Amino acid sequence: MAKDLGDDFGSDFSADDFKTSAGGSKIKWENIIPIAVIVVVILLILFKTNIFSGGMPFVSTTGGANILVIGSPSVEFKNVLYDPENKDLIKQVRFVNIESIERNPKEAIKGYNLIILDQSLQTDKSITRRVGDALKSYVNSGGKLIVVLNSGIERPGDISVLGWQANLGNIVPVSCDKIIFGTPSCKKEYFVQGIIYRAFDHPIMAGIERAPALESSGLYNTSTFDVSVLGKEIAYLEDARTGQTFPAIVEKSMLMGKVIYFNYNPGLSKAIFVNTIKYLR
Repeated sequence: MAKDLGDDFGSDFSADDFKTSAGGSKIKWENIIPIAVIVVVILLILFKTNIFSGGMPFVSTTGGANILVIGSPSVEFKNVLYDPENKDLIKQVRFVNIESIERNPKEAIKGYNLIILDQSLQTDKSITRRVGDALKSYVNSGGKLIVVLNSGIERPGDISVLGWQANLGNIVPVSCDKIIFGTPSCKKEYFVQGIIYRAFDHPIMAGIERAPALESSGLYNTSTFDVSVLGKEIAYLEDARTGQTFPAIVEKSMLMGKVIYFNYNPGLSKAIFVNTIKYLR
């Protein structure tokens, strides 16, 4: 005579719940199913809003970072990237211009731990809409981006675009909305002799209260812009001659990715730049 399932599993057994071996608590399927439905709905929303449209970036918690540099950075900047001392942090660096990745930008930037947009040595500060969209998707899917000075504020052949928001949406932690003597702030360049001061405790400024650390070490000579802060100001730059201050390093954390903005030549402050790579990789 065939046994009833209750004979094997005990009179408490039903198709809706079962007892765990540790503690005897019941897990009911009617409690699990709504949670599963919520997870599926969230995933559908994420895909519907194109958060994953750029493909997941290269992620590695060990070894050096794969870095893509878009533009033409300063010599000091390149020296930090090529310094043999940093080979444990930097596995590979690739330099490209906008034109070389325009054909398929989402594919061209995929697979990097960190992307740096730095057009410091270029007169042209423009990026195409397709590259801007690809960078937005990269960050929104977990990528890390550094933007230097006023890189990426214009669009080729379109004089209606000025500032980061039109090209990169809300991912850049500063804006170009101030008008200074009739000129938008991201086009009004200041040349300063200054000092970088820590605004608050942050891994990028770990162990650094000010840079240069000693007054006897002199000042940093750099260009900068009087931009508006939209994110978290990590450090500020003070012009030693006028006392005027400018945002120096600003961070914006998205749902998954991060963007760091440098309002000066980051190659001048080697330790700060290296800390930034450590923080983002």
